[in-house]
Amino acid sequence: LGTGLFSMAKAEQHKGWLEEARIGEHTPETEEYGISSLTFQSSKPFHPARLGKALQTILDGAEPPFDKSIILRAKGFCWLANRAENQAEFSLAGSQYTVSPGDPWWAAMDKEEWPEGVEEAITPHWTEPYGDRRQELVVIGHLKDKEGVVAALNACLVTDEEFKQGPEHWETLVTPETDPFQTAPKGNP
Repeated sequence: LGTGLFSMAKAEQHKGWLEEARIGEHTPETEEYGISSLTFQSSKPFHPARLGKALQTILDGAEPPFDKSIILRAKGFCWLANRAENQAEFSLAGSQYTVSPGDPWWAAMDKEEWPEGVEEAITPHWTEPYGDRRQELVVIGHLKDKEGVVAALNACLVTDEEFKQGPEHWETLVTPETDPFQTAPKGNP
């Protein structure tokens, strides 16, 4: 910085500069590299064992849809069925992922503790009886089978029958020994 070596007039004459500046000559990175994204949302919790198995399948890349769709990055927050109090922070990059405890769900807190304006902000995401608990993950990669990726994530949710059984049952879905998210990070070495 401050070396005086950059010349705007010289940069404007460069072929690449001109191509980027002219309308219709720029190839978006999404087209050039085949990158796309999707947002996965659900108001049902993830079954921790199913999600753990799916994450390993994603990293292995051998089974559909992950034999055709390569996930490069995913992040967001999720609701694990056996953890009703806190969000789970979800992050996947390359061959590593973490699912770690996050902030408490607003629904798990007394309304008197909520900062001003929170109630209005979360109203669109509020579903009784579970409040603001939900899945919201952004998935980025070479997603040649977006429907398959969404279906694979949907298969990680508790079933309709499990959902009807409620939170007391959900806490029994895994034990501390079988909970894939008892420790973090997880992933391929």
